Amino acid sequence: MSPQAQRRERMNTPSSVRSRLRFDGLDHEITPDGSGIVSVRLEWGGQTYEGSVQCLETLQGVIKAASQATLTATLASTRSPNSGIKLEVVGVKAVRAFDGWVVVTRINGTYGEERLRLLGAAPCEDEDDLPSAAVKAVLNASNRVMEQQIARESNGNGHPAGPALL
Repeated sequence: MSPQAQRRERMNTPSSVRSRLRFDGLDHEITPDGSGIVSVRLEWGGQTYEGSVQCLETLQGVIKAASQATLTATLASTRSPNSGIKLEVVGVKAVRAFDGWVVVTRINGTYGEERLRLLGAAPCEDEDDLPSAAVKAVLNASNRVMEQQIARESNGNGHPAGPALL
């Protein structure tokens, strides 16, 4: 069997669950006072984790809120609030590159005694897609750390051991 066929077979096997959180959706509502709320949904192992953050109704305000909401949902995916992982968004920036956009995000944190300085980036074509690109940039940075925690908390068969404790 070819390596590609073996990889496809492993991916289609029910016991093989992704080791990383997946972007499930983003909602952006404008409130009556002119500010906004950005909500991000992430999925792993059939469970959904959500984070919501208020924002200023500017392009930068919305992508910053999308980044922070993603980190809130990411941290909610750990079963224990004492998991030892602490992460914070240091900054997020949308940069015009060639004929599209790139969102770059910087996350600092700690994991036990280890200090983390994470960087993530995600491209998009249109300005309207910048909040989703901000979510993907945060996941690109944080998933490398979170997949280790998720693996520790799984019950041995690749499925979550239980819902997150908030």
